[in-house]
Amino acid sequence: MALTEQAITDLAAQLQLAEETVTPLAPLTPPYSDASEDDMYQVQQALVVRKTQAGDRVVGKKVGATNPKAQQLFGLTEPFYGHVLERGWLTDGAKIPFATLIQPRLECEIAFVLQRPLQGPDITITEVLAATEAVVAAFEIVDPHIGTWPGLGMRELIADNGIFARCVQGTTRAPVDQLNLDEVRVVLTKNGTQLVEGTGTAVLGHPAASVAWLANKLATHHRHLEAGEIVMAGSLTPIQPVQQGDRFEAVFVGIGSVTVEFP
Repeated sequence: MALTEQAITDLAAQLQLAEETVTPLAPLTPPYSDASEDDMYQVQQALVVRKTQAGDRVVGKKVGATNPKAQQLFGLTEPFYGHVLERGWLTDGAKIPFATLIQPRLECEIAFVLQRPLQGPDITITEVLAATEAVVAAFEIVDPHIGTWPGLGMRELIADNGIFARCVQGTTRAPVDQLNLDEVRVVLTKNGTQLVEGTGTAVLGHPAASVAWLANKLATHHRHLEAGEIVMAGSLTPIQPVQQGDRFEAVFVGIGSVTVEFP
């Protein structure tokens, strides 16, 4: 049975309060634990509306679970998406107070800056690249507000706005016509020690394929990507836990670097 409008409104309100008070919700129970994907995207939309009514603004979208290992971890068969909000969009060198987060994790991502809209279905990698003004080195910090790692699934991830918490962007905008995005390599260091490397192929084989997936998925919800939106395409590296006091730096060959601290 589909969620009622009241149930959708109630969960969105609970999620907003959980973020504001830095207090996680208990694992989902019926009717939410039995809800469909479409129901959970309706909860997500209701949550985003509440945030924009409170003065925030949508500046883009994010895609999660863009490789088979992540999908397997969360019990998914495809990626999921969420909204990037202005209050969470930060610049290189940002200091994010650890006390404002619940159970954060960090991902190394390529952010696409769109100069033209993308309307699915049937958007291709070529069309994504043609619509892209530039790409930027970025971190996404994800922070679930329902349950705990690693026991998250489709319902928690989607309803909770794709578990988006913050994005940190580098200062360099690199034109895509000078890059092979599937071959872009990133090196991630934590507190001065190299942690892991990754390449663009980890993101659905090509980061632009993730943006194409998003445009086509949005079309099933009668929506599209607007010119000027930023799209966080998915992580080139495995998700990394964050502790208070950590400092991360990621260097993306051909794109630039980005740093963030968690005092």
